[in-house]
Amino acid sequence: MTLENIVELDLSRCPINALPSSFGCQSNLETLYLSDTEIESIPSSIKNLTKLRKLDIGNCSKLLALPEFPSSLETLIVDNCMSLKTVLFPSTVAEQFKENKKTVEFWNCMNLDERSLINIGLNVEINLMKFTHKHLSTLEHDYVESYVDYKYNFDSYPYQDLYAYPGSSVPQWLEYKTTKKAMIIDLSQRHLSPLSGFVFCFVLVKDLKSMGQIKLKITTIEGDDEKDGVEIYLDIPFVIHSDHVCLIYNTPWSQYLTTIAKNQTGFKIKVTAMSIDLGSGKVKNVLKGFGMSPINQSTYQNLIQQMEYECVEPEGERNKGNKKRKRKEGAT
Repeated sequence: MTLENIVELDLSRCPINALPSSFGCQSNLETLYLSDTEIESIPSSIKNLTKLRKLDIGNCSKLLALPEFPSSLETLIVDNCMSLKTVLFPSTVAEQFKENKKTVEFWNCMNLDERSLINIGLNVEINLMKFTHKHLSTLEHDYVESYVDYKYNFDSYPYQDLYAYPGSSVPQWLEYKTTKKAMIIDLSQRHLSPLSGFVFCFVLVKDLKSMGQIKLKITTIEGDDEKDGVEIYLDIPFVIHSDHVCLIYNTPWSQYLTTIAKNQTGFKIKVTAMSIDLGSGKVKNVLKGFGMSPINQSTYQNLIQQMEYECVEPEGERNKGNKKRKRKEGAT
């Protein structure tokens, strides 16, 4: 097999500090692992790897920057790279809409600069909305009543994707936000189409030392009664050193609320996030904030129009808009 025919390349724990500039010639590469290396940067030629689908980077203590990646990339996992400061994305929103990211995770990357955090948040919003809309447009079944096997198959369960990055507040673009366990959802002014669904956001507390998994549960409340809900499970690092924003589209949760919304224009939900503490073995609440938004054709088109408007603004004005976006999120 020649180098050009490599499909998966695992360089984890290899004593390397750089990739060759010609690395972009690996035209068939689909999966790349770079964890536990001394690498400081990744060559910009990686954008030429048009079949690359997954990039996994962890514990790279000297990594300073990440370049633009090819639009084929679906999974980007960056874990415990505390030296990382800069993450680059396509310069136009139109290019970002061509991307296929389904999972974007920046765990314990606490030294990212402000511009990178803003751009990560925007990129996550675009990819999450795009993925959700695409799924809703092809969904052929209604809410499935039973997810009894979900706990044991959550890793491979379809239509669950996680987006995570350092942050302490629910992004401004989400319609409903709370720092409490329960909140009221009012959909009386919204026409829910059959293709409607929901996206969710969790803010996880810092200094979290867990067994590497959290259990999230959503239930509805009627009067003093709490109804049966749906549990989902997410893999997370064993230790989280700062608050993290996590956004997902999840089939069971989305269909659970969509079914309720078909019969009620207003309802109250309760959300919990629990994890087993690595030290004491006790179950503890790890949720600092929660947010959610209904998604349908209208909300997706509004996003496209908003992004197109920002694209035609002068560069200086667009930067001002990003700063305003960041300030709003910080005030949530």
